[in-house]
Amino acid sequence: MQKCVKLADGARKAYLSEEGAAATREAFVALSLGPFGSAVMPPQDFDGFYPPPFGPRGPTSDGIGNTRLFSDSGVIVEEEERKAVEALAQFHLWRLHAVASNPETWNAIDYIAFETVPHLRELRAIKLAMSKFDADTSTQTQGGVLTKLRGWWISLVFPNGEESAQWGPEERQHQTRDQTHESETLNVVLDPKVGAVPTGLGLNCTRIDQYPSILSSISNSSGQNVPIPLTLVVYPNGGRFGDTFDTVTHRWENDGGPRPDGRTVTWEEEVVEVVQRCRGEWKDVIVGGCCRVYPPQIQTLREKVNESL
Repeated sequence: MQKCVKLADGARKAYLSEEGAAATREAFVALSLGPFGSAVMPPQDFDGFYPPPFGPRGPTSDGIGNTRLFSDSGVIVEEEERKAVEALAQFHLWRLHAVASNPETWNAIDYIAFETVPHLRELRAIKLAMSKFDADTSTQTQGGVLTKLRGWWISLVFPNGEESAQWGPEERQHQTRDQTHESETLNVVLDPKVGAVPTGLGLNCTRIDQYPSILSSISNSSGQNVPIPLTLVVYPNGGRFGDTFDTVTHRWENDGGPRPDGRTVTWEEEVVEVVQRCRGEWKDVIVGGCCRVYPPQIQTLREKVNESL
């Protein structure tokens, strides 16, 4: 983890050196921290089946008995839920301290990105971990102590374009998206009693065509006529419509067929459309790409952003 940061910082310094002393651009390093599910085999970034004490039950090979709930009836078991949030918070806190144990490494980081988070339960845990981390460390800029971050965000994943039954302790089996469910997401993010409030909220590892409905429901649930006081981080998957990631073979598969809406818009154009719709609803927007997005697409996206915004 230390070496990853040093490599990124080295790349930044090389880029700025190539740009020359007159360069006006800035370059930032974000520490990417995945969910607990990325440490489980098979990976549970998307499915979210976490073993005790991080959840009620881990994945089974036959799929029988897999659950994200602490009660088969869907009734919240408060104590079990609390223990799971605490265990997940300790997991994320350990990784933060692993990087922060070297002030030089930590101070090369501008942002932290907690990415591909599949649970409202884990969102709560990350906020708690950041609260504990802030309490454990100094944020004053002096000597060898840790400097304060420019910001940090939590990025959620909706692999099927729905929150459905995996999204947090308020979930119910076979539940579909509704207004109450989605307002809970934003309420938890902004509630300081749950834990530290991030500077941003994102969506990643999700198809771009699914962004409008997800973001619309989240922003509409704010109940305010003023922008949501968070940076929105938009970095969807690339590839073809219908692409899915097989967690067993570790390969991308394609379901084939045209888009249901019949549109032929490019990925870059569709990302710009999403950003245009969101600009007035959020404090500001960071845009990029996730899986199957490569440098040429980012270059094209940059050009279209310049043309359209």
